[in-house]
Amino acid sequence: MKSVLVVLALCIAACGGSKSKDSGSTGKVSAIEAMGITPPDSPWDEMSVADKEFYMIGKINPIMKELFTAHDAEEYGDFDCVDCHGEEMREINFKMPAPSMYIVPPEGTPGHRGMLSTFPDEVKFMQEVVTPSMGKLLGIEDYTCAGCHPSEAPKKKSTVPNKKSSKTRG
Repeated sequence: MKSVLVVLALCIAACGGSKSKDSGSTGKVSAIEAMGITPPDSPWDEMSVADKEFYMIGKINPIMKELFTAHDAEEYGDFDCVDCHGEEMREINFKMPAPSMYIVPPEGTPGHRGMLSTFPDEVKFMQEVVTPSMGKLLGIEDYTCAGCHPSEAPKKKSTVPNKKSSKTRG
């Protein structure tokens, strides 16, 4: 009985016991602290659709939510899959880059310079935090903005049906 009490006391001490309301701690563990910004066990391209989904939901989403809310809690307080995959995520089978995401103009173009001057904090956050973190989480070296953002407007599909030749063979 004495050994059971010792084990119980050690378990309580290891867990830190209950948090007091005065400690200021919510008792929540950071996703980054708990899982780390590390690549998947298997290369991304070799993972099954189900494994990718579980990895996205279980690791990438909580970590990216933490990064985005740390940057701007008001804007990204309800961060979820749509923030990266777009409203049409199911229709496009979660394909990236998502066509509805902000178009990142090619570097060195007037559009890119305009983006830098209009959204300097967001661009800095994306370049210094989001892009390298996402690359590490996916295990992809040289991950760029184009992993999530289109670099040009999506091509419109032709609405004119292909016409068959009206010539008859003779």
